Amino acid sequence: MAESETPELPWMTVGTDIFYWNNNNYLIIVDYYSRYFEIAKLENIRASCVITHMKSVFARHGIPSKVRSDSGSQYVSAEFRQFAESWGFTHTVSSPHYQQSNGLAERFVQSVKKMLSKSKQDGKDPYIAMLKYRNTPLENLDSPAQLLMNRRLRTTIPTIKNRLKPKCGNLKNTQRKMKQQKMNQKQYYDKSSKPLPELQPNDTIRFQHNPKGKWDQGTVVRNNNTPNSYVIETPEGQIFKRTENIY
Repeated sequence: MAESETPELPWMTVGTDIFYWNNNNYLIIVDYYSRYFEIAKLENIRASCVITHMKSVFARHGIPSKVRSDSGSQYVSAEFRQFAESWGFTHTVSSPHYQQSNGLAERFVQSVKKMLSKSKQDGKDPYIAMLKYRNTPLENLDSPAQLLMNRRLRTTIPTIKNRLKPKCGNLKNTQRKMKQQKMNQKQYYDKSSKPLPELQPNDTIRFQHNPKGKWDQGTVVRNNNTPNSYVIETPEGQIFKRTENIY
């Protein structure tokens, strides 16, 4: 498992994805530093709509330095590329079928779906559930709200004013804890996986179009500028980007 870089500051690197729940499409944006997330219901899944909602989120929290996404059509469009250039952030696209490339956003999609489904099942307000998450301390860390905004959020649970006062955290200590968590996660992942040997241009390989698809022959064209990610060409001249499902 390639260890992702620990951001130096809140809202410096975010992951984004689109998910479908309860007959609606949603945009999710997750901060890699604080694990604070935002979601927005999409009127449609065109790039222009996704960009408008991302602008709304960035107007609240600031423009991140890096945005990570999958290779959905909205994110690889010329319109999104222009958005990244004009708003001044670097956009990194993960390889198809490689969960770790945009893993944080994908994990949060599952968590948020469960949160929304449970709220609906229990007849409770989903926004209160999201507020509770944002105000709950992470493992060995402060809450997402504290990590992002240096303050606790007022909830429906009564609390004293002193607990709501802004408080600057220890940035170096937080970064140390985050790095330790990533090391622990990497060690756990590496126990059950083997690293993919580095491939070279013109190497003949076999790959899957999808995780459950058949294995097809291909030739490595070049590295895709991310660890163990490659551009592959089939005998028919089709071009694919792959990180896993290769041998």
